Amino acid sequence: MLRHTWPPLLAACLAPPAWADSFLLTRLQGLPLFNGMLKNGGVAPYGTLDLGVNYAQAGGKRAWQLQSGGEWTSKFGLAGRELLSDGWRTEFNLEAGFNANDGTPQSPGITFNREAWLGLESTRWGALRLGRQLNAGLPLFIDPFGAVNTHSVYSWAGMGAVQTPRGVLPNADLGPGAAQLDSRLGHAAKWISPRGQGFNVELLQAASPNRRAPGSRGAMLAHLDGPLFLAASFNQSWQPLSPSGADAVRNDFYGLAAVYDIGRLVLSASHTVTVPRRQENGIARVYTAGAIVAEKRHVYRLSAVYRDTSSARDADGQAISSSALGLMLGYDYNLSKRTGLYARAGAIRNLGGSTLILNGQPLPTDARGRPQTGITPVGAAVGLYHNYF
Repeated sequence: MLRHTWPPLLAACLAPPAWADSFLLTRLQGLPLFNGMLKNGGVAPYGTLDLGVNYAQAGGKRAWQLQSGGEWTSKFGLAGRELLSDGWRTEFNLEAGFNANDGTPQSPGITFNREAWLGLESTRWGALRLGRQLNAGLPLFIDPFGAVNTHSVYSWAGMGAVQTPRGVLPNADLGPGAAQLDSRLGHAAKWISPRGQGFNVELLQAASPNRRAPGSRGAMLAHLDGPLFLAASFNQSWQPLSPSGADAVRNDFYGLAAVYDIGRLVLSASHTVTVPRRQENGIARVYTAGAIVAEKRHVYRLSAVYRDTSSARDADGQAISSSALGLMLGYDYNLSKRTGLYARAGAIRNLGGSTLILNGQPLPTDARGRPQTGITPVGAAVGLYHNYF
């Protein structure tokens, strides 16, 4: 699923005067690349510790657990910058996400599983970054909960976390070869253009770890007009059906989004379409709406996600009608600029043959291991986070 961050696009395409009262822009202040710590160059550490007590229920299954990443992803990072001549600078970012409840890495086998890139940037030519980095899809701040990997219906319903007898697989009800747009890609090259006339462009090409299969590519166009931010994206990735990669299925991802941010109020909406390019496969359409209300130390959040499919299939390959509606509520109390308390509560209403899960809690299954339909997974959490930099 998606991993939480506030992407470089937000700083690349948003001018401080226009967004002086922006709620979203303040979220960047915990990152040295954007908070002035590296204004004259150097290297700076940063990170987050986030722990919460979580409750999850799906049918007759219930679970309590201490979980990491309810508000922010727990992480450790290093950011660096060197100022060169003629307005050029070189930058790098190394960032590793981990589970603060037990200290294990989020992605076993990948040390810097969130960011591992090196780049050159100038005000005239933009930025070129090489390595593991965010994709060129819609920014994660479209979700009022930042698309965290725990309590976010945007992550679970919007990205199609479908339970099957083979486990939880993204968009599995769309048929073999269906996939999701990974939030981060390794082996990637990305160009981020300067902002001109309110417009900004991102272009990305990533090689596949399986050299026999194609990789990923994408483009995003963003526009800023005062407090209004608009974005459109198109991405492609290939999902191999076998280890050889010769029969990989191309997945096309289309996205539109809008954000209105005046500091005390943030409104957002998006529409995405996932199209696996295989004749027998289905299509998923996702609609989202969200709001953030900030009042001094208090922050209130709301997210609604509706996922609808056409030509979806169940675990037996039979055609089904499938849709789901997710709702998430949140409250934050900021103890300081770095530390805060949070509470979350949400649910996903599975309709028809939909078998989406929430926050990793599995659905009940029958004797053959097939998940039950019509189940509404729910979850709630209270937690504490601290950003250090």
